[in-house]
Order: sequence, then structure tokens, then C-alpha cells
Amino acid sequence: MGRGKIEIKRIENTSSRQVTFSKRRGGLLKKANELAILCDAQVGVIIFSSTGKMFEFCSPTNNLQCLIDKYQKHVSVQGEGFGARQQLMYEMKRMEAENDKLEVLIRQYLGKDLTFFSLNDMIQLEQQLESSIDKVRKRKDEVLSQQLTNLRRKENILEDQNNYLYRMMPDINAMVAIDQKPGPSAMMDLFGGVYQQDGVSEFPAYRLQPMQPNLQQVGFMSHDLQL
Repeated sequence: MGRGKIEIKRIENTSSRQVTFSKRRGGLLKKANELAILCDAQVGVIIFSSTGKMFEFCSPTNNLQCLIDKYQKHVSVQGEGFGARQQLMYEMKRMEAENDKLEVLIRQYLGKDLTFFSLNDMIQLEQQLESSIDKVRKRKDEVLSQQLTNLRRKENILEDQNNYLYRMMPDINAMVAIDQKPGPSAMMDLFGGVYQQDGVSEFPAYRLQPMQPNLQQVGFMSHDLQL
């Protein structure tokens, strides 16, 4: 006959519990040692009995304190990563809830989704809208006042420029009149090289030849024309 299956529960008899603890503790430490040797694993086992007595095992190539430090570091890193993920998920859910809330408020401000609004809710919404309208109107008046001030400033600048040009008109007319008066220098600039110097006649001599046959008759004109 095979051995019957033992029910896993606390052994009430103190002597039997102590014997079972000793046997299973030895078997656990033996299995841990075999695991460390066969698989080149880093194994550490710490056991406390019901009376508070400690039993420990560590793989031959390691130190139990080093294994504990490594374990704490590993758990800390995993905890930080888990904490970061949890924080990220929390922020995402918070932003989604905030976005949904804003969408509801926008629809309410537009006069939608008011079916389940009570009288007090609608009065409060009306007050909020009136307050918003007052702020918009106040800002609009400020903008209009600023634009009016800028236009008046531009008007003053244009008026000053106009007055300055009006005061300058007599001087400009006098300068134009002086420039239009003919003089030797003006004539020289106008006709260019037509005038000559060194005592030579002011206009060069040109000989005109009549082109019509009747003008070439002797009786009409017997000498050359000179300018």
C-alpha cells in the first residue's frame, strides 16, 4: 500500500510539529544545496522556527549578506519601475476625467445637456455666464479704448506733418520760381554744346539748300541763305 496523502494544515501536537519541522527543514536545505551545485544558482535560505530559532543556508560561492543586498536592490528597482507605471496610469486617468469634465462644462455653457439640471443648477449656470459676459465686455472696452488712443495719436502726428508742409509751401514756391527763371547757366544746361567759347560765334553757321526746283531758279534767289 502507498503512503496516504497528508493534509496540509497546522499540526496541533507540539512534539509531532517539532519532528516534522526538523525533517522538512533538512530536506529543504538539502534541495537548496543540490540546486546551487547542479544549476550554478545563487541560493539563500533563511528559516525561523516557531520558537524564534534561525536556520540559514547559502550557496558555497556566495555570501548570505551579499545575496540579501542584491535582493533588496532588485526589489527596489522593480518597485521604482512599478511606482512610475502606477503614477503614469494615475495621471492618465486623472487627465481623462478632467477632459470629460471640461467637455461637459462646455456643452452646458452652450446650452446643451440641461435635461437633468435642477433650478438651482440653472441659476448658478446663468450667473456664471453673466459673469463671463461682463468680463468679455470689460475687455472689449479696454481694447476699443486702446485702439481709439492709437488713432488719436496717429491723427496728431499727421496733423503736425500737414502743418509743417503748409509752413514750408512759400519757401518751396519761391525755390520753384527761382529755378524756372532763365539764365546763362540754365541755358547752357539746356542746350548743352550748342554754345561755344573762345570768342567764337554763339551759334554755328549752317548752309541751307533749297530742295524745291522753283527755289533753285536764278531769278528767285541768287545767294546762299545764312543763319
